Amino acid sequence: MGVTVKNPSAAQIEELRQRFNTKYAASPPKEPFHPIDIDRIRNDHVWLQRFLEMHDLDMETSFNKLWETCTWRQSYGANDLTADKLNQEYLTEGSVFVHGQDVDGKPLLIFRVRLHSKSKNLDELIRIVVYWIERKQRESHLTQLSIFFDMAGTGLATMDLDFVKRIVETFKLYYPNALNYILVFELAWVLNAAFKVIKTLLPPKAVEILKMISKKDVTQYVPKDNCLLSWGGNDSYEFQFVPESKRPPAKPKAANAGDDDQPHEDMGLDKKVHFSKSVLMSPHYSSFGELHTTPDDEVMLQLEPKEFVNICPQSGEAKLSLKNISSQPVAYKIQTTSPEKFRVRPRCGVVQPNETTDVSIWLKPDHILSSDGKDKFLVMATSTPDGGNGAQEVIELWREKTANDSDVENYRLVCRLDEKKDCGVKNDGQSSREFGPEQLQMQAQKMEAQLNFTKHLQYATLALLLLLFIGFGFLMFEQMHKTSGGRPHHHSSGGGSCHKPTAYTCPKRK
Repeated sequence: MGVTVKNPSAAQIEELRQRFNTKYAASPPKEPFHPIDIDRIRNDHVWLQRFLEMHDLDMETSFNKLWETCTWRQSYGANDLTADKLNQEYLTEGSVFVHGQDVDGKPLLIFRVRLHSKSKNLDELIRIVVYWIERKQRESHLTQLSIFFDMAGTGLATMDLDFVKRIVETFKLYYPNALNYILVFELAWVLNAAFKVIKTLLPPKAVEILKMISKKDVTQYVPKDNCLLSWGGNDSYEFQFVPESKRPPAKPKAANAGDDDQPHEDMGLDKKVHFSKSVLMSPHYSSFGELHTTPDDEVMLQLEPKEFVNICPQSGEAKLSLKNISSQPVAYKIQTTSPEKFRVRPRCGVVQPNETTDVSIWLKPDHILSSDGKDKFLVMATSTPDGGNGAQEVIELWREKTANDSDVENYRLVCRLDEKKDCGVKNDGQSSREFGPEQLQMQAQKMEAQLNFTKHLQYATLALLLLLFIGFGFLMFEQMHKTSGGRPHHHSSGGGSCHKPTAYTCPKRK
């Protein structure tokens, strides 16, 4: 997913680079910046692009933050931070580590908060956090990460607000646009107030990627095969620290002239990408970056349609055909910028040479497409010479690969509503489902009217029941009065006086 950003142009990236070079030549810092950082700035576009994205293309702010970050990285020794310079107890206990990937293929930086103790040294802990960030970005060139706060079993005793604040500040100040998601798993209700405080510290852009999740919906953000058993997934991984392989960091490849006007955002954008320049999308907002093409004779898959995922307004469904035009089996995997909106079947698999696989994509009934082209799909493909097509083999293959790998091709498609009027009409001429924005609005209005009617009916029913209860009570009172009041009194009809009975007299004897 990543935050919504404005994509800088090649000219803006070059302007930021020239500003840095000019100041570095005219007023160099007392301690020269690290050669790796200098190389990133002068021969690569990704890092510069991140600063511009994070600060809404504000050139002055981006430049100042770039300079401050280089200064901090030099004084902190970020590029030279290795495992032997860290607190070994903290490093090997498994409270902070990188493992697995989210639905977008971004590495998960996992914090098992229940293992934390407030007595630990925060500076030493943050050094371990920085180590894992730097290590992963060396392995996969400046890749974004997703933070996964595993709060299961966490109580007030182990919840350290200061530690969480330091983590947030580190990313906010020194790693611009480096986060894909911030996932908070199984947060206890007693800690809600604490995380509301944390939320206020996040930049506005980061709030949109903050997700409170549980076992019920974790698979919307982390594939089940990448979820640990304790999260309800299939991954039986147990943390054991493995030292970083001793190999020199790959030097970022300088962008050639053909790439200068095509800045990419990190979702595996530095390899073969197939996206027509005629695609209609927002020129300023994107979570995939600008689009570019490569020669057709280099591709492994032929997609139909090539440019768009055409969602039928009536049925909410789209079809995508993947044809293998290479001479070897090709494994594929499909990702989306909006996993909460779509269902994809199958998400991954193997296509044999000259064969075609059909993929079905559904827009969930309670969602609508973004009007500015932000909903996109990424199809990743790589050859599998052994031809293994078992489900588990494919899963294992994509666990080891990312969109940044040199042997992975990337195809990007933008979601849009299908312009065909009969796309969702069945043979009997009836639409399978009303689904467009106008239909949804009409359905919402109908539902609102029905709810209002139901509410008024409930009020009327309640009033009728109240009247019946009063009437029943009155009848019961009358009945009780009649049965307990004794013999009735006789009253005269005139004057309101009581009728006196005539005295009885005995007859006289003669």
